[in-house]
Amino acid sequence: MSISILHQPPSFQPVLTNGLFYTVSADTTNKYQFRYNYDVYVNGTLEFSAKATPNPFGLGVADVSRVLKTYCLNNPISLWNTTEIYTHQTFPFSRPSQNETINYQVYFGYEYSSTELGVVSAFTGNGLVEGNPGVSTPLKKTFKSTMGVNGRATQQDFDMGPFVLSGAPTNTDPTTSGLFLTNSPRIRNIQDTEYYTLGFTNYYLDTTTLSEPYYVQYTFYDDQGTTLTAVTIDNITTNGGGPRTGCTDVYQALPLIIPSGNTNYNTLYVGAGPANLQDIIPANTAQYTVQLFGKFTGSTSPIQPTPTPTPTPSSTPQSCPCITYEVTNNSLEAQGIFTYRDCSNIQQQLVLNPSETFYVCVCSTTSWSIEGNLAVTYDSPCVIPSPTPTPTPSATPCACGEYEIDNSSSVSGATISYTFCDGTPYTYNLTPSENVFICGCVSSFTATSGSSYTSITYAGPC
Repeated sequence: MSISILHQPPSFQPVLTNGLFYTVSADTTNKYQFRYNYDVYVNGTLEFSAKATPNPFGLGVADVSRVLKTYCLNNPISLWNTTEIYTHQTFPFSRPSQNETINYQVYFGYEYSSTELGVVSAFTGNGLVEGNPGVSTPLKKTFKSTMGVNGRATQQDFDMGPFVLSGAPTNTDPTTSGLFLTNSPRIRNIQDTEYYTLGFTNYYLDTTTLSEPYYVQYTFYDDQGTTLTAVTIDNITTNGGGPRTGCTDVYQALPLIIPSGNTNYNTLYVGAGPANLQDIIPANTAQYTVQLFGKFTGSTSPIQPTPTPTPTPSSTPQSCPCITYEVTNNSLEAQGIFTYRDCSNIQQQLVLNPSETFYVCVCSTTSWSIEGNLAVTYDSPCVIPSPTPTPTPSATPCACGEYEIDNSSSVSGATISYTFCDGTPYTYNLTPSENVFICGCVSSFTATSGSSYTSITYAGPC
């Protein structure tokens, strides 16, 4: 028997809802103490495990919203490129400084006993294979936001479509698609000193759904309705948005650089209040509009990731303490970037694929930064090997011969010393009953311990 997932939440939706429900089924006939097991992974890390007793129809129902909402953070601090700002001061764009959007995945299994008083065994959900829950749906995303409460929770329904910014908006007054993440009225009275921000979806909301707001346009009017000016600003990292880094970049070319599972750019903010726009708003403005634009319609090829160069060892002494960190990408799908200064104080960048772990020597405790779901843990001081000097060949090479060395003792070791063919002296320790052939200078072999049971026999030229 195996688990079937009958119902699952949408691939992208708010976490503050009346529930993110999964409904699963399995054959519970003649199964004693039967319960469904499930594990909840958040950004690639197991965070919660639970059990669900079947309802009268034999179904298991799991609501994971109360677990996930503790990991979706809502902080009034945003990032303008890499600089922290207060979210209300956004201009033109900013993105959440913490995990407002997260990845999650739920795995299901079951447990039961074959007899009424027997031992309960746990199964993966794939037949009778014992182990942790192993049946899942594709990776999903949820973000810190609210949606209308559905009184009939069994008929959960959330349509993200109107908030996906792709294609031409339908209808005009009001539009019913291409919406900001708000239920605010479209026309608002606002004071000159007020700040105001609007949230919107951005980049891949799942593996196929793309929200692609390329730029914002502010259009300013006087009290007669005459257009004074219009200003457009691209949604790129240097303007506070992203993940595009240049005005000519297109979203469809980015997944090899920023995987579709990345959540850093899924919800962005755009400044919309007079105080946000004080640097561009004309003095005699009576009203203005804020609108996002963009949909790429051409063809493109994915941008290939830049290979991480192998650092060239420096011949100069290390210029910093140099410590080892364990760097792990906890994401199941998204890449992470670890930027650091190496032990020669040279900046390097390491790209980690999902679930990869590296040990990295870093200049100091403050000389690194991360992008993505990376866990960085101190490991130990770095061991910097001293350069191995190149042996200087002997000026008078010896006659080189091969010797058979035999330790006839089954309980004791032995030690021999000899001169290698380049004139370098060596010592070799034999284990009990060891027999070995070694090249060295003829007549240089001698047993310094265990000579009574160690034989040294010339076997011929090397």
